[in-house]
Amino acid sequence: MNYQKGVGLTEVIVAMFLLGGAVLGYAFLQFKSLEMSEQALKKVEAMNIARNLGERMFVNKDIKYQDITISSANQNNCIFVDTTLNTCSSQNLAAKDLADINRITSNKGMSFDIHPCPGTQNGRQCIYVAWDETQPIPEDDDEADNACTESDVFRYKANAHCVVVEAF
Repeated sequence: MNYQKGVGLTEVIVAMFLLGGAVLGYAFLQFKSLEMSEQALKKVEAMNIARNLGERMFVNKDIKYQDITISSANQNNCIFVDTTLNTCSSQNLAAKDLADINRITSNKGMSFDIHPCPGTQNGRQCIYVAWDETQPIPEDDDEADNACTESDVFRYKANAHCVVVEAF
């Protein structure tokens, strides 16, 4: 009888395939983990931006922010000049707030908008902050394919990269 000593070539090849499959699976999990942590970071940043704007809206309650357009002409009306604040109306303060938030979101590769909260009768405004291909709009607007939320009831669309915060 002839007894084999060591391992055969077939066993080595099978072991290499199994090891290669395990390494590829681990690499895929690492990639997905990095992708998920990036999305989580963007979600936290978007939530902070929305909360920032919500607090500004709470302080300046007299103005409906969704009716204000952002323009560079009215951003500098509410700034300090030689330790004195220029006269600043509620409208100018709201425009400056929106310009500040627009600058922050642009620097982070995000966009924001303010819409009436869906499914509510109280006239509350919702702050939409979106990133990647998602648009900060509810579905009933023009670009429905990339919308953040459904139109009939408040529900995030599948694969939407956005957050919505109700402003009081």
